[in-house]
Amino acid sequence: MLFRVFFVLAVCAFCAIPAPAAASSALDAYQWNLTGSQIAGNCKREIATADKAIGRVLARKGPRTFANTLLPIEDAGADLNDKTLVESFLFTISSDKETRAASLQCNTDESNFQTALQARPDLYAALVAVQKSNTASNVYQRKLLDLWITAVRRSGAGLPSAQRAEFVKLEDKLTDDQNKFSDTLGSDQTTISIGGAQVAGLPAHFVATLTKNADGSYTVPVNESTIQQFMSNAQDEAARKTFYVAYNLRGGQGNVALLQDAIAVRDRLAHLMGYENWASFVLADRMAESPARVYKFLDDLDAKILPKANDDIQTLLALKRTETKNPNATWNPWDYAYYNNILNKTQYAVDEEAIRQYFPVQHVVDAVLNIYHTLLGITFTKVDNPNVWSPDVIVYNVSDTKTGKFIGTTAFDLYPRPGKFSHFANFPILPVRLMPDGAFRPPLSVIVGNWPKPAAGQPALLSHDDVVTFFHEFGHNLAALLTVAPYETLSSGFRWDFVEAPSQMLENFMWQPSVLKQVSSNVTTGDPLPDDLISKMVAARYVDYAYDTTRQIMLATIDLDYHTSGPTVDTTAVWAKVAHDETPVPMYPGILPQAGFGHLMGGYDAGYYGYLWSKVYAQDMFTAFAQAGLENPVVGMRYRKDILQPARTLEPDVEIRNFLGRPMSPEAFYREFGIDVTSAQR
Repeated sequence: MLFRVFFVLAVCAFCAIPAPAAASSALDAYQWNLTGSQIAGNCKREIATADKAIGRVLARKGPRTFANTLLPIEDAGADLNDKTLVESFLFTISSDKETRAASLQCNTDESNFQTALQARPDLYAALVAVQKSNTASNVYQRKLLDLWITAVRRSGAGLPSAQRAEFVKLEDKLTDDQNKFSDTLGSDQTTISIGGAQVAGLPAHFVATLTKNADGSYTVPVNESTIQQFMSNAQDEAARKTFYVAYNLRGGQGNVALLQDAIAVRDRLAHLMGYENWASFVLADRMAESPARVYKFLDDLDAKILPKANDDIQTLLALKRTETKNPNATWNPWDYAYYNNILNKTQYAVDEEAIRQYFPVQHVVDAVLNIYHTLLGITFTKVDNPNVWSPDVIVYNVSDTKTGKFIGTTAFDLYPRPGKFSHFANFPILPVRLMPDGAFRPPLSVIVGNWPKPAAGQPALLSHDDVVTFFHEFGHNLAALLTVAPYETLSSGFRWDFVEAPSQMLENFMWQPSVLKQVSSNVTTGDPLPDDLISKMVAARYVDYAYDTTRQIMLATIDLDYHTSGPTVDTTAVWAKVAHDETPVPMYPGILPQAGFGHLMGGYDAGYYGYLWSKVYAQDMFTAFAQAGLENPVVGMRYRKDILQPARTLEPDVEIRNFLGRPMSPEAFYREFGIDVTSAQR
């Protein structure tokens, strides 16, 4: 396998696995309370085992074939991933500092091992020999070989020895920078203190979760689980500013230094490989192909919607001047969420706190499971008393509804803990795999999130945005479970600038009245969202959508500018310039938003554009459901077969053509913005 990455035809070997009893799951094989020393020892042992296995393959004499060369190398890498699953994943989920440190080191050591392996000239020569042998005999084997050769070539294996050694050393340094950056964010415990009067506007259930101090002030954690409720509801502008500045200083100058060092390392790596810059190197292996093509896509879209985004902010500024009774009030970035919320309440009669009463966590989870059950033909069985790392985690076994055959296990870790991963993401920690003995090994996919914790004795309640995010990440989760590609390298995702498309497509479901009825249940009465409130929510869906999109364009452009500007980049100055040029709101002086921009140190470097790029595909895919019925099981099974099952085996454009019966069209994407597709060619 090309090692762990945290994000067709049926295969007969997947067809004979009975569903396990509800009391067991794919989690049961693992010990989740490892000590730091156990993690270190296990990791060292398994890396050595993989190294020896691959060494034996590369040392053998005689003709090279898929079966005697690539398959055992793929299996050795997959074995390493599988046998260090816990050792690597604890870095993301553990609250124990020693455990996280050991797990972080294991991640670093495995990445360094991968870097050294993929830069080996003898590996490259062996894979080229396999290619010449024409022994990769089916679509899975041919694609696996293609991905390995591409990865090894792009890892410096073809470079002269001195340059190859430099490449490997720099890759190791980059891994270390990225892991330290993530660890800093995961360990962040930033809080602010606000006076008793400054809680005005904050929901009572939210205030109940805060620490009240002896002087009557409150301590507010500054993180992903608190930002939406605080910034959308705090009436006191000074309190909002304090939270905003604190949030945008997380990671601090230490993370800025790590990011800038990573940019310099990436630039040197690109030049070693003969590319002008890191973005050119990265995009040469993506659908987008070149920075110029991405810049054109982003610039064309921004030019068309920036006037509307400016109008959005002017509307909100007028609201601020009315509310504050100050005709000279100015706009600040910490005003956006608050006045956007007021706009929704007044003009659209959409009160986020009222909506939150309709989304108690367990009902949302149960309803979403039922929707995917209907749509994709799968059944979820809850695992009682599962073997997990925290009592907050809930676990389900997944089986095929028609045949009853076991597919795999999914787990949800949805509430914040100290040291835990600070965003919301799916981790396919045990990908689909056909084992060397021909048996199917069930996958395990985990959603790690940070929903607001409930007040004591109360159920946790979600915003509609929380629900949309869960549905999105569950799309990634099921993509990891439902692929039938037999090798971990093929089953662990899609092309990077398509990887978000399937889940973005599914977000649309959470705006459809019939689906909202199913997912909602008033925490007091049990009633679903009323029709009039649903109508108002749908009407408000695109409120400030233009401004929100310019923010995404800004982030994608910042990413590209960072990675096309050479080794020395003033990341703060670039952020300020792009914010000024491409959004209606300039960057506030003194903050360091790049220090918390985890995507750029977590695999989205020179790739953040993918969120917008893949949405073009997502909106086109959704037309199939919009036309045939949202929960039409025929379309759902076609989506499962044509998009999810192949995973990396086929190229995205091929999968789209198979699913839609035609090539991709950008019309649905541009229609969201009221843009004539004939004037908005990519």
